[in-house]
Amino acid sequence: MFFSGDIKDKKLLLHACCAPCSLGCIAPLLSEGALITLFYYNPCIIDGEFERRLDALETVAKHFGLELVAPEHDYRGYLSYASPLADEGEGGGRCALCMGDRIKAAAVYAAENGFDAYSTTLSVSPHKSSKLIFSLAEELGVRGIGAPFLPRDFKKRDGFKRSVELSKELGIYRQRFCGCEFSLAEAERASAATAERRGVV
Repeated sequence: MFFSGDIKDKKLLLHACCAPCSLGCIAPLLSEGALITLFYYNPCIIDGEFERRLDALETVAKHFGLELVAPEHDYRGYLSYASPLADEGEGGGRCALCMGDRIKAAAVYAAENGFDAYSTTLSVSPHKSSKLIFSLAEELGVRGIGAPFLPRDFKKRDGFKRSVELSKELGIYRQRFCGCEFSLAEAERASAATAERRGVV
């Protein structure tokens, strides 16, 4: 079930994958009068990196005067379904499962805590398919799971570009990989290949 209509004065749970992406989503929603609470549920992010991104998101929440909810980190739970798909590249089936897990958690939390709707910052990333995100949320709605989903493609209207600009202005940490060990390994391989082509190594 999708949320439609005016979001002014509506309680919105915004699933936040990280601080930089959040910066491309918060301002547009606030300009429409939404009452935002950030929801940092990301079990896919490796230890150490998880805390670093949470610290950055806390800075963003403080900057905008928003409440931040951060459920317990459960990386082992993520590995239980992601490890069998370790060889898939970013954007494949492993990522779809990961996004589905995070969207479902936000949907359920929103419903259980009196929110009018929920959405996710995942759609601001040029590496994430908004169509897939919306279909995952729609499936939950069809199954009667969670609160209504606010379908926003935050990439539109230069959302990603704005997130980069605001991150620099506020001195916010910007990560260079999605978050899990598999995406980190993929990023390191790509970096090494680039360095080799340039004759660095």
